[in-house]
Amino acid sequence: MPDFAGAFSSAILGGAAAAGMNLLWDNGRPAYYAPTTVVAAIVVAVGVITSGQPSPEALITRAGAHCGAFSDDYYYRIYLQPSRIEFGNLVIPSTKTVEIWNAYPDPVTIFQLDGDTEGLSLGFFPPTRLRGLEDIFYEVTATLDGPSFVDTLLTLHFSAGGTRDLAISYGRVLVMGLLHDWQGGFTERLEWLTDVLTMRDGGEQRVRLRTDPRRSFEFDVLEYGNGGQLDLLMNVWQSRVYAVPVWTDKAWLAAAIHPGDTVLAVSTTDLDYHAGGLAIVGSSAGASEALEVLSLTAGTITLKRPALGNWPAGSWIAPARLGRLPAQQTVTRPTAAISQAKLRFELEDLASPVAATSSPIQYRGYDTLLLHPNRVEDVSIDYQRLADVFDVETGTPAVIDSPNRPFIVRRHQYLLPDRTRLTAMRGWLAARAGRQVPFWVPTWERGLEVAQPFALDATEILVQGRGFATYYQAMPGRQDVAFLHNNGTWYLRQITAFEFVDGVVERMRIDAALGVACTPSDFRIVCFLELARLESDAVEFFFETDRVVRVTLPIRSING
Repeated sequence: MPDFAGAFSSAILGGAAAAGMNLLWDNGRPAYYAPTTVVAAIVVAVGVITSGQPSPEALITRAGAHCGAFSDDYYYRIYLQPSRIEFGNLVIPSTKTVEIWNAYPDPVTIFQLDGDTEGLSLGFFPPTRLRGLEDIFYEVTATLDGPSFVDTLLTLHFSAGGTRDLAISYGRVLVMGLLHDWQGGFTERLEWLTDVLTMRDGGEQRVRLRTDPRRSFEFDVLEYGNGGQLDLLMNVWQSRVYAVPVWTDKAWLAAAIHPGDTVLAVSTTDLDYHAGGLAIVGSSAGASEALEVLSLTAGTITLKRPALGNWPAGSWIAPARLGRLPAQQTVTRPTAAISQAKLRFELEDLASPVAATSSPIQYRGYDTLLLHPNRVEDVSIDYQRLADVFDVETGTPAVIDSPNRPFIVRRHQYLLPDRTRLTAMRGWLAARAGRQVPFWVPTWERGLEVAQPFALDATEILVQGRGFATYYQAMPGRQDVAFLHNNGTWYLRQITAFEFVDGVVERMRIDAALGVACTPSDFRIVCFLELARLESDAVEFFFETDRVVRVTLPIRSING
């Protein structure tokens, strides 16, 4: 019988005798799915097929090509994932896992590794042998040795042919271990971002542009002796990332920390610890260690990795945030052995220390701010009008005041004497989001004086006459009143009208009775209540001590 050349083809694949599905399957997929070599058997696997019949006349020889199967789309290649590892900013060594699968049925060897491995500990240094179809997990550890920033590309060469790339990047973080000098206090700044569009009648549209506020710390450091650490930090690490202890939250260890400990007995209530954050433990001698927080309770901190050092009771511990110094930093040296600096760190770790909270007292759909201002300083008040002035310089200017009211900006300072009130203020400010969310606030000015006693069901109250009936009828900002009783109870009411009685008193009508009979002497203060917002997106907390805090809020009245 004659021999002839032919090709076997797959009916499913439509008789295509070539590269199988590899070209279609791999197109557009991640790099680690691409075959490391061209599988010759798939492309043009030619063989000789001989009939097994006993008759010589029935012997037929054919030369053909083998069509690929779907198995060829998964096997005969090397898989590596992930192909990129970003460790982020490290204060302690960190480890990630890399998976390598030899999808060949035969053994494969990693015989060469190209790239800079300084500061890395790898589990697959060549030569490394992989058995057929073996799937192995290797550990890649980023250490704290070497340069401050690592961005490297490692290339693995395989004996089956082809390569695989693994990109690794991370930055090292230095602990700012210089102790804070409390003489200058400690300032924490929060800054939101709001786009405010003001209409001609004074109405506003406010759009929040920043999810989390930017945060910064500013404090003084004092170094004396021959340590030279401040000069070292400025020369080597000024533009790098620091782990900055939150010095206002520093505490002293009641129980020692030993190497291998993963649970620390530390109070975390109203402090800046958070899961996924950092804690710094140190000594007065300057030594310190950074710890990663896995979880916490009111009285304990659970670490992601065991502690390395031995820290006796009495060592300090504080939460920490990641931050950078500005590009220009001033250091003063009163003597050759003394260095002073005011350091300002812009934080990169913006996780909020508290959640946004509403006020315990709400009025007409908005929160309130009923905290009494700290009047150690004069309250500055600006009356601002949205007046348009048209002046052609040949006659008297024309002035148009469309809102027909002033928008008043007051700067009130508040004293927060304990951590509970500080946490409450943080939550309240988080709910304001800078200038975005309005609230009700008393004017804290004795603009209203109750003139006569009134009954518990009274909705008409006589007040000392000051022209309210003439000038304050339906005037925005003068339509609500706050009564502060001597027992600390607040009564917030809407004013429906002022009526002239005589030249001494006027009648103030309110929307609902107070529900308690009162005399003029029963009130600490009776004042107007204004709908307002913060005038600035930036708020500063000034810590006089680690417990006593002052905060000044510029407050602007707005239309309801």
